[in-house]
Amino acid sequence: MSWTESKINKLKELWEQGIKATEIAERIKGGTTKNSVIAKARRLGCSQRNRSPIKDTNSLGIKQPRTTTTNNKPKEIPSSAIAEPEDPTLLEDLTNDQCRYPLWEDNEPKFFCGRTTYKHHSYCGYHVWITTKPKETT
Repeated sequence: MSWTESKINKLKELWEQGIKATEIAERIKGGTTKNSVIAKARRLGCSQRNRSPIKDTNSLGIKQPRTTTTNNKPKEIPSSAIAEPEDPTLLEDLTNDQCRYPLWEDNEPKFFCGRTTYKHHSYCGYHVWITTKPKETT
């Protein structure tokens, strides 16, 4: 598709009227797509359009944090997690319900905690708690 002078003039006119790029492409015809209309408008220096506001923003356009209905993070260290001893297990030997918290620094072999996992996490309650608690500021 080539941009003739008449197509360019029609694009500029419709763009300034605020008509959507898809509709402009339909009116111009001749293999014009929405993306080619937008690209040509940008190259011609046509005015920028205001995008429709995102639904989860306030009146100032600031995105609001998502609210969750359930919180799977334990607020305190579960006593059951502390009472249950670690069961150092190799990755190959872990089952789906065993904690995958690594217990090594730089030594071999690489063992994982092996306690029973907490709810829908891959860590036990204790390791969920220590990995998700907020850092203390001093």
